[in-house]
Amino acid sequence: MKAAIIGGGIGGLAAGLALAHRGIEFDVFEQAAEPDAAGASLSIGPNAVRLLDEIGIGEALRRVGAVPDTVDLLRWDDGALLHRTTLGPAMEGRFGAPQLDLFRPDLQRAMIEAVPKGSLHLGAQVTEVRQDDDRAFLTLADGTEVGADLVVAADGIRSPVRRHLFGPEDPVFSGTVVYRGVVPREDVADLHPPRTNMYWLGPQRHGVSYWLSGGERLAVTLATREADWSRESWTLEAPAAEAMEFVDGWDEGFRTRLSLCGTMLRGAVFVREPIERWSSGRITLLGDAAHAMAPFQAQGSAQAIEDAYVLAACLAEDESDAVAAIKRYEAIRLSHAAELQGSSPSAAESFYLPDGDEQRTRDAAYATLHERQPWGPREKLWDYDVREELGAGQESPSS
Repeated sequence: MKAAIIGGGIGGLAAGLALAHRGIEFDVFEQAAEPDAAGASLSIGPNAVRLLDEIGIGEALRRVGAVPDTVDLLRWDDGALLHRTTLGPAMEGRFGAPQLDLFRPDLQRAMIEAVPKGSLHLGAQVTEVRQDDDRAFLTLADGTEVGADLVVAADGIRSPVRRHLFGPEDPVFSGTVVYRGVVPREDVADLHPPRTNMYWLGPQRHGVSYWLSGGERLAVTLATREADWSRESWTLEAPAAEAMEFVDGWDEGFRTRLSLCGTMLRGAVFVREPIERWSSGRITLLGDAAHAMAPFQAQGSAQAIEDAYVLAACLAEDESDAVAAIKRYEAIRLSHAAELQGSSPSAAESFYLPDGDEQRTRDAAYATLHERQPWGPREKLWDYDVREELGAGQESPSS
């Protein structure tokens, strides 16, 4: 069994590492000539960190990440505490892994270092994908043809392979624009408490700040529905002053963090609508190519990692039949990913309530949330273990 993976982002690299863990040969073809170090921060929940631990990359990511002990939800104007979730060792014992907060370049570097030598091909743009009854084939821009038992398209939200398989369909602008910044520790001094993630919730926008890189960098993010349309990008730069225009009257603690960012990355949040299938024969989609979703549940990267783990497991169980393995992968993953695609916007609606009766009802619910969900709003997401789906087979319903 040999797989050809298109795309060297988080999803493609996770697929390679999961396949390597199962002893399955693969090649990753990434069109960029150098590893793309652009990007800011992201969080990976324990539902995916458990899988990273199993495939052997978890410890390396802990060395470059940060593990929060506390998550605070705060009011937008004065920073008043609405809800506190205590995580720490007890949370890791409950879910079998922590949440990991990562600087995206750190994550990508650690994953690349773990990929077997010779398996990652940079500057390798795929121009054509085709298949017959026995094999799948890639054609590269330099004319090289590569044969494999299957092709995994982890080629992003504007996946050319998805378009090839299922026809033209553009990603949908969600209405939200996000500013992402990172501040070196020496510039932040004692502004932000250790091992704490902070969320400021306000009308039509929210702010986030948490530690990365073992506490050496502070992530600062602002998401707003009131900015002009932008484009999805990890590299479109904007001055912090532009983001500051959207937080007049906000808690000075968040405004100070934002002002320290200098240059930020500005991008619109685009999503994909769920589709009925991800695969055709020996070709399948993975990650954002299959199910790009709004980031309000911090599950985008986690879902790509779950995809990678399940695909590798299905291929390992039936190395003689890639098509059957792909069908099982799709059956296990498709409905759960579609559920998260559908529920992510509602998470934003809760964050973005204007001051009023609905906001006061939400805040009252936050005040007692620990009684119902001691591990916070994402407890159900973290409880989900895709390995149970693999054990039950295709008949198991998704959570």
